[in-house]
Amino acid sequence: MNRKAIIAAILLLSGMMQVSAGEKGSPAKERDYTRFTFGVESSYMLTFLNFSHFNFISADGDRRDEKILTPGLTSNGQILLGCGVNITGKWNLSLYTGYSGIYRDEGLIPLTVRATWLSGKDSMKDRWLVFADAGTGFNDLGNPGSLSFTGKLGGGYRITLNRAVKLDFLVAFQESYTHPKAYESDAGSYVPAERLRRNDAYITALTMGIALVF
Repeated sequence: MNRKAIIAAILLLSGMMQVSAGEKGSPAKERDYTRFTFGVESSYMLTFLNFSHFNFISADGDRRDEKILTPGLTSNGQILLGCGVNITGKWNLSLYTGYSGIYRDEGLIPLTVRATWLSGKDSMKDRWLVFADAGTGFNDLGNPGSLSFTGKLGGGYRITLNRAVKLDFLVAFQESYTHPKAYESDAGSYVPAERLRRNDAYITALTMGIALVF
């Protein structure tokens, strides 16, 4: 083999090694979804079942223990703000807070963690989703004893507006364990804290809403 052939073979081998190294070290394909997310969610809330348990000393000095099951319908609203992270193209974990009406003259400031699963592999396409969240909340920020618990299980459909903006249509069942004010009908007023021994309520509702996720 002459000198020119040897040089040509060396140059060819060197070029092949550089191409191979370039392929191994090439940057990963850019994700078609954002890593961090922010959301604004607004929902209509329809309460259809409320079980309350009150125990208090009446204005006359008698002990009263009342258990009330109320199956009537009550309308409320809910607005939430969330921030989270897309763990993968199909899973998101977020923290939500805001304000939620839960029953007549009763509201809750929730703080919940939500896990969302999205169908399909292409985050640029419209797709179905399911989610579950759970956490705590306050009926009254000035009263630590008003600490409540709330959870939600639901699903919906996500419309992709662009890589960074999504529009969600959501439906969910929500269960809340709260501490509402106890009303004493004989006295025509709410029971003051010093006479109240127990004020628990389990509230079941259906929520329907829309959300923008960035």
